[in-house]
Amino acid sequence: MNAYVDAMRRYFDFNGRTSRAEFWYFTLVVTGIGIIALIVDLALGNGQDAPLYITALWMIPHYIPWLAAAVRRLHDIDRTGWWVLIGMIPLGQLILLIFYCQPSAPAVNRFGSAPAGNGAQPATSMHAQTNAAARAPSLEQLERLAALRASGAIDDAEFQRLKADALAGRT
Repeated sequence: MNAYVDAMRRYFDFNGRTSRAEFWYFTLVVTGIGIIALIVDLALGNGQDAPLYITALWMIPHYIPWLAAAVRRLHDIDRTGWWVLIGMIPLGQLILLIFYCQPSAPAVNRFGSAPAGNGAQPATSMHAQTNAAARAPSLEQLERLAALRASGAIDDAEFQRLKADALAGRT
């Protein structure tokens, strides 16, 4: 239920990352209660002569948070959120299902630090890696810094500063 509450708190938040577990728990709650709403609608005789009012009352306000969670889930596997548009073409939903089931990208990616509890390295470990790299030979440290810059974890200014520190032998 925490995944549902967290996703609803981030109603219009299309930035950052959502773990695989959080995404699927949220989807499970929304779908499960949506099915219950549909059953209630059908029991009330809605659906044939009248619209599915109760189902609509449940699903309409949950569409945007589900879409935001789907975009953040794609960010978690280091894909752009625009991939959700592939769901509008035939077999696109199958491709999205495969994406949603993939494990999280490890550590920090271009969309931010890994969400807690997804098995990836926490965001603070990037600093620990940088500190450990400071004790390594300069070439190794420069390669690690270049990888962090290439992944988007650090910007060019921070890369230049860390590179200068590494070349000067400062930790």
